[in-house]
Amino acid sequence: MLLLRPFARRLGALTLALLPAFAAHADALQDGVAAMNRKDYPAALQLLEPLAKAGHPQAQLRLGLMHYHGHGVRESDREAVAWFERAARQGLAEAQFQLGNMYAYGLADPGADADPNRIAAQWYFEAARQGHAEAQYSLGILFLSGSGVLQDAAEARRWIERAAAQGHADAQAYLKGSGKP
Repeated sequence: MLLLRPFARRLGALTLALLPAFAAHADALQDGVAAMNRKDYPAALQLLEPLAKAGHPQAQLRLGLMHYHGHGVRESDREAVAWFERAARQGLAEAQFQLGNMYAYGLADPGADADPNRIAAQWYFEAARQGHAEAQYSLGILFLSGSGVLQDAAEARRWIERAAAQGHADAQAYLKGSGKP
C-alpha cells in the first residue's frame, strides 16, 4: 500500500493539472456551437477546427455540417464526409446518421463496386442502436424498400416503431397510415 501512495499523489496531481485543459475544450466547443447558432461562422471555424483536428467528435460533427452547408467554408461534400466519418468512427450517433445520409443520397463516394445504400444502412444501424430516432426511421425505410438490406417489412416496422415511440413525426404518420392504432 505504501508503494501506491507516490503513484496516487502523482496521478492526483496530473488529474488536477489536466482539468483546466478539459474545461478549455468544453468552453471552446460550447463557444463554437454558440457561434454557429448565431451564424458567426468565422468565429465558429476558429474555435471548432483545432478541436476537430485534435480528435473531438462533437467538433468534427460541427465542422462536417459547416462544410456540408458551406457555412464559413467552401461547400464540400467530400470534406463533410471526411469530418462526419471521423466523428462516426468514434461512436457519435448524430455523425453516424449524417454519414448514412451522405451515402443514401449519393453525396459520398462508396468506392469501386460498393453499394452506397448498404454503407448507409450500416451507419444508420450504428446510430439507430444508440437510440437515434432519425436513423431508426431511415433504417426502417431502407428495410421497406430493400435498399442496401434485404427487404423485410417486419424489421422495417420494428425500427419505425422505435422512432415513433420517440416522437418522430414521419414514423408516427407512417404507423397511423398503415393501420396501427
